[in-house]
Formats: sequence, structure tokens, C-alpha cells
Amino acid sequence: MERGIKDEGFVRKALDDAKSDDGRWIANQACFNGASDATLDATARAALVTAVAIYKEHDKLQDEHLKAALDVTTVGEARALIDQLSPLVA
Repeated sequence: MERGIKDEGFVRKALDDAKSDDGRWIANQACFNGASDATLDATARAALVTAVAIYKEHDKLQDEHLKAALDVTTVGEARALIDQLSPLVA
């Protein structure tokens, strides 16, 4: 079944609606402040993957960085990946 651009449009509209202040609840710092072995909040994980995908699309990161983001499950893994990637996107 052909869906046209319905799915793409759904995501694009959300990104168009997003404002810088939305980062406060999408990837709230509290989600990254827990114990290293704590499971990363699903919304924070999705935000991390999305951020890495955006950086990749803008040629600041590579495929392996996106794979690493997709593999993150814990708070500690998220913090380590962010620490590793932050200098690359600065």
C-alpha cells in the first residue's frame, strides 16, 4: 500500500513544531543523572538517537556513531557516548 509521505510528514511536522525549549523535556538532564547501570528513559534514548542521526545527516558524525547510539540502553552508556561525540559536533 502506497502511503505517500504521510509518515515522513508526521515526523517533519513534529520537528517543525519543536522549539529549543522542548529539549528541556525531551532530553531532561535528570534522565542522564542516574546510576550508570540504570536503564535510560525511553524518551531520552529516542532523543539521543535522533540527535546523533541529525548530526550524521549534517556530516558531523558517521554511521558507526548512529549504530552506537542505537545500542545505548543505560544512563552510563549514554553519558559515555555523549562525552565521546560532543567534541566532534562542537
